[in-house]
Amino acid sequence: MKSRSVKLLLWGLAAGAIILVLGTVSVIGCASTGKSQEVLSGQTFTPGTYTASGTGNYGDVEVIVEFSRNRIEKITIGTNMETEAIAAPSFEKIPQAIIEGQTLAVDVITGASNSSRAVLEAVAAAVAMAGGNAEALRNRQVAARGPGAEIVKQTDVLIIGGGGAGLAAAVNAAETGAKVILIEKAPSLGGNTIRAGGAYNAVDPDRQKAVKMTAPLLDELRSLLTLQEPDMGDYAPVLRTLKGQIRTYLAGDTSVLFDSVELHIIQTYLGGKRTDRNGYTITGNPELVRILCANSLDAMLWLESQGLRFDNPIGTVLGALWPRTHGNNQPVGTGFINTLAASAKKLGVEIILECKGEELIRSGDRIGGVNGHLSDGTPIRINASRGVVLTTGGYGENREMRAQYNTYWPSLPLTMPSTNTPNATGDGIVMGLAAGAELVGMGFVQLMPSSHPETGALSGGVWGSAEEQVFVNGQGKRFVNEYAERDVLASAALEQPNGLFYIIGDQITSGNPQSGGKNGWGDDIDTLVATKSIYKANTLADLEAQLGIPPGNLQAEIARYNGFIDAGVDQDFGKRNFGAKISVPPFYATPRSPSVHHTMGGLAIDGSTRVLNTSGKPIPGLYAAGEVTGGIHAGNRLGGNALVDTQVFGRIAGASAAAGL
Repeated sequence: MKSRSVKLLLWGLAAGAIILVLGTVSVIGCASTGKSQEVLSGQTFTPGTYTASGTGNYGDVEVIVEFSRNRIEKITIGTNMETEAIAAPSFEKIPQAIIEGQTLAVDVITGASNSSRAVLEAVAAAVAMAGGNAEALRNRQVAARGPGAEIVKQTDVLIIGGGGAGLAAAVNAAETGAKVILIEKAPSLGGNTIRAGGAYNAVDPDRQKAVKMTAPLLDELRSLLTLQEPDMGDYAPVLRTLKGQIRTYLAGDTSVLFDSVELHIIQTYLGGKRTDRNGYTITGNPELVRILCANSLDAMLWLESQGLRFDNPIGTVLGALWPRTHGNNQPVGTGFINTLAASAKKLGVEIILECKGEELIRSGDRIGGVNGHLSDGTPIRINASRGVVLTTGGYGENREMRAQYNTYWPSLPLTMPSTNTPNATGDGIVMGLAAGAELVGMGFVQLMPSSHPETGALSGGVWGSAEEQVFVNGQGKRFVNEYAERDVLASAALEQPNGLFYIIGDQITSGNPQSGGKNGWGDDIDTLVATKSIYKANTLADLEAQLGIPPGNLQAEIARYNGFIDAGVDQDFGKRNFGAKISVPPFYATPRSPSVHHTMGGLAIDGSTRVLNTSGKPIPGLYAAGEVTGGIHAGNRLGGNALVDTQVFGRIAGASAAAGL
């Protein structure tokens, strides 16, 4: 058997430029398939095994292809740096489709398009190496299988959407003994949860006791004492309780971090209270905000009982406003999905992938199921005797919908990228509207200030907790309080030329990145440097030169910022919490720009997650949880509250539907 290799000059789709791939990488995955019986007429290959590479999101995707004289026999995915949980469907289905059809005319997998294209390009290169005609295979159309007869299923509880909220609902419903079916229109589970950073806010005395209190955070607590109850509306009783807690704390030992559910509630309220361009002011529903904050720790402990392990260090994810953010022992949001999917399987939840729910079914005065289609067009009808739970996510990738409803930002161009899965198109909102649901907060969309300038993704950079981040513009100057809310940060970033800025850090504040290692998203550090997704330098002067910043500007700005840390006061922008100084080489700069992150509006729900109609009454049999809902985070979500939302309200939705409330 012959074995050869090639490196391809391909379009760097994720980086928006042509990239010459120079080396291989270190993460190994594989996908091979059973054999099709078809033999290619007019195509002959030199039998053997050939290795080629295509460019994915973060560098080479190596593919090993085995040929007989007239067939592609086997395809194995080799070393690559793709985000495993996102790329997995393309690594499985693209090789399978190529082999079964003996064709390269294969559709890319939605949500993993760059990984899909990398596999197709690499296989095409291997075909050429084996003496075949890759262009002919690209043009070889194979008749698609037509749709089958309608599938009809019966269950107690139906979950529509397989992200964090959907899986939490499915597991909790199944734990009550209910029969559960979960459908997901994508080829894999995960939704936006699997693309999230994994940040989870919870008031957690056991872990937070290791966090030292700082003078700026003490000043923040004292400032809350100046708030007036009459100005707080329905939150006045919470503020009154919080003030008592703060006074008691200030009178005692203030060396250890203070936190309470009431502080989390008030910060969620203040962080979400926003007024749009039409003068409409939105605030979070007090009942829902209390449920969110009061149950976040319990939901985290429940996840740990399912097998997910949370780390002890506490930080502050961007826009969280307080050190109560937890990470876990798996990359980004994969831990939530992997853990809950395993639990769902053990509990007998039936999961149907590539199945899109399209129309809710009425059974008398109740919602009793859904009509939909499988990806091959086969119609499916699922009847649910106890309840239907919508966990379809938001509408961040429905660019027309977000532009149609937007009343907060000056504009939301259709060209603005998002951090979202391409499947976040507002399906549940459309179905809910058709069932008579009320919508709340649809004019508000959260932008993630620190996204990849080309892809819009959260990944592709290095930085630490919000305390430690420093934002500078193209002149090397800070322009915002980096500890502020996300809409404040995004607004300030959009005012910079081209909306571009840099997160500056050193070896410590950037999370101690190592050559040959990976960042928190699983991206290879060396590749990030090579593709200029991050910049690395041994001196700030060198970093200035690489970024095109006027000489001396960045050096002076970092020296000034380090002085603020010594003084405990940010004289320029009022940052309330600091991490370590930026002083330990090498130094890093991550280019960032705002993109659409979280759609704040959605279906109105009550505390039992029952979907409300336009009269404020529950629609019998219909429940919702996660980003498909509105009213919890109001106009701006605190960083780290989204995954809490999926788990707290996902669990409630599963239990409510199982009980048929």
